[in-house]
Amino acid sequence: MIWAKAEGCRVTLADGRELLDLTGGFGVAALGHRNPRILEAWRSQEVVHALGDLADAEVTLRLREALPRPAKLGVTGEDAVEIALRTALLATGRPGIVAFDGAYHGTGLLALAATGFEQFRAPFAQWLPGPVHRRAWGEDPGALPADTACVIVEPVQGRAGSRVPPPEFLETLRRRCDEAGALLVVDSIYAGLGRTGEVYPGADVADVLCIGKALGGGIPLSAALFYRDGLEQLWDMGPEDVYTHTHVGSPLACAAALVLLDELPALLDRVVAAGEGFEQAGWHGRGLLRARAGDADEALARGVLVVPAGLDGSLIQATPPLTISDEELDEALDRLAS
Repeated sequence: MIWAKAEGCRVTLADGRELLDLTGGFGVAALGHRNPRILEAWRSQEVVHALGDLADAEVTLRLREALPRPAKLGVTGEDAVEIALRTALLATGRPGIVAFDGAYHGTGLLALAATGFEQFRAPFAQWLPGPVHRRAWGEDPGALPADTACVIVEPVQGRAGSRVPPPEFLETLRRRCDEAGALLVVDSIYAGLGRTGEVYPGADVADVLCIGKALGGGIPLSAALFYRDGLEQLWDMGPEDVYTHTHVGSPLACAAALVLLDELPALLDRVVAAGEGFEQAGWHGRGLLRARAGDADEALARGVLVVPAGLDGSLIQATPPLTISDEELDEALDRLAS
C-alpha cells in the first residue's frame, strides 16, 4: 500500500483510491493529516535542526516551558520508555521491572523486555535485560519483588486491543509502588495527548509519565515527564548527556507540539462524544482508542483504514484523528457495517 496524499481524515493511495483513515497513522495525526496550523508552524521556523542536548532551538525551550512537568525529551516513544526505566534504576539502584501481559512499550531491547508480545521478544530473548516480573493485566500484582525498581503500565493498553483496566487499578499500583519504594511509570504514548479524553492520563499517580506519537505532529518527538520532584536531577552526571540522540528536541517537531498542546483542550469533549459513537457501534475501549473483532484487509476493501490489534491479531483498531467529524465517523462505521 502506497500513500500518495493524506489530508484530514482521508488518504489517497497511489492507485487513486480514497480511503477514510481510522488509524491517524497509528494515532500520530491527532489534528488530522496536513493540519494547516502545523504546516504553518513548520514553515515559520528559522532553525530546522540544532545540536540536540548541546544547543536547543528557541522553540524547543518554549515546548519545555509548555509541558506540565520537567521533562527529558526523546525521539521515539520507545525513547521515552527507555528514559523512564533508566530513571527508575538511577532512583532505586534496583534492576527489576514489573510489567503486564499485553503490554506494548516498544522494540528497543529495554522496552522490549517489558513488552508482553512474545512474537516480538522471542528472536532476541538472549539479549533482553531484566529481570522482568510479568503480572496479569488489570489485577492487583500483590507485594512487589524486592528487586523492583518500577512498575510500568499503560492507562489503556493500545496494541493489545484498547484494553481498559478496572476502576482503581492505577491507584492500586500506586499503593504497591509506595509500599516497595518503587517508581510508577505510566506509558501514555498511545493513550495520551487527548486520545482517551485526557491530555495526560495517569498523571495523578505517575512518578514518570511517557508521551509521544502525536506530540511532534508527524515528526518523531517524545518526552518522559517527571512527576516526582527531583527525578530530572538524576540525569545530571557531567558535561555530556549520557542518553541522547542527534535529533532530540527537533525544532520542527517542537513547533508542531506547541500547536497540538494549544488545540487539545478544545477537543477533549469531542473525543468523548466520538468515542460514544464507536461504543454504540460495538467498539470497546476509551475515547478514540477503540477496537473490535474484525479483519483489516476486509475493512480496506470497504474503503476504511484500520490496523490489526489484539494479542492474537483478531481485532481491528481505530485511532482516528481527534478532529474526525460526525459525518466522517458515520460514513466509516456504515462502510464497515455494510
